[in-house]
Amino acid sequence: MIKLPIQEEHVSVRRTYLLLMKALLDLLAEMPFEKISLTDLCRVSMISRSTFYRYFEDKYDLLHYCVKMYIEGLRPVEDLIHFKSIDSLRQFLEYLIAQVNENITLYRRIYQTNKNGSLMSTIQGDLAKILTESGWQGENQGVRLKIPLPSMFRLCQAFISQR
Repeated sequence: MIKLPIQEEHVSVRRTYLLLMKALLDLLAEMPFEKISLTDLCRVSMISRSTFYRYFEDKYDLLHYCVKMYIEGLRPVEDLIHFKSIDSLRQFLEYLIAQVNENITLYRRIYQTNKNGSLMSTIQGDLAKILTESGWQGENQGVRLKIPLPSMFRLCQAFISQR
């Protein structure tokens, strides 16, 4: 399983994040995202409603957090964040493929359950946003992408609009 980069120091805070993330993944394998209620999330995670709201605004906020943590967890070394070289991009893609292969059954169930809903476009949007932010961070640190950043934005937008 992927190691998530949850930085909070208190064990109970990390535990709460992990329980909510696991609950969402488990529920996504059973029902479409649109049908998952806050009651379902709290029941499966064994977290109270008030605790949920202490960490997240709603289930969409939790979903965005899950995608962000998943991508952060795929970054085993600093070079991969900004794809400083072809080798770092290759390493990132190999690592991503290995993670997908490790959890392929769960991902297939989630896809089959959610292929006609808004989940896939929400995840695509989050991925495009994360990649775009990484590009800007790299530019700010003096790393120049092989593709001009505006072109990368257009690619990300095209990726989002495909459905």
